[in-house]
Amino acid sequence: MLIEPRRLGRPPPTMVDELAELWLRAAQTGGAVGFPPDAKLSGVRVSAERAVARHEAGEIILLTVRRGGRLLGVVWLEPGHGYIGHRAMLLALMVHPHVQRMGIGTRLLDACVELGRELGLEQLYLSTRDKTGLPEYYAARGWTEIGRFYDGIRLGPNDYRDEVWFQLRL
Repeated sequence: MLIEPRRLGRPPPTMVDELAELWLRAAQTGGAVGFPPDAKLSGVRVSAERAVARHEAGEIILLTVRRGGRLLGVVWLEPGHGYIGHRAMLLALMVHPHVQRMGIGTRLLDACVELGRELGLEQLYLSTRDKTGLPEYYAARGWTEIGRFYDGIRLGPNDYRDEVWFQLRL
């Protein structure tokens, strides 16, 4: 049975390795997760270490989905401060390739919205890349496209994609 998303408290000792593995698998299958398909585990692990450290420092909030102790999906929120304290950025929504299309991503997205409301936020925002189906995914769930950074992502020589920004008012 699938466990619903939960807010991560103290990360387990295996969290960096689990996150790095999930991140690498998502990248290897073409996921829009900030790394190319030929990424190396060592490089991804550095980013996983930073994410867990930022969570432990209270800079971001990790939400996870696990089954049988295995990390299947993750997303994090980065709350703003000062003038932008009424919003948070949704970062790195990732689902393990073996369990995609089972609703885990939508559950994580919904959990972020619920958490944003609990925190008293007024807006969430995120970016993704075009030609992945993700802009359509977010639009179908009520997110509004607010801008594009044309050719803002380079996947390889002569392979540029738009970075597409979305906002959701809570």
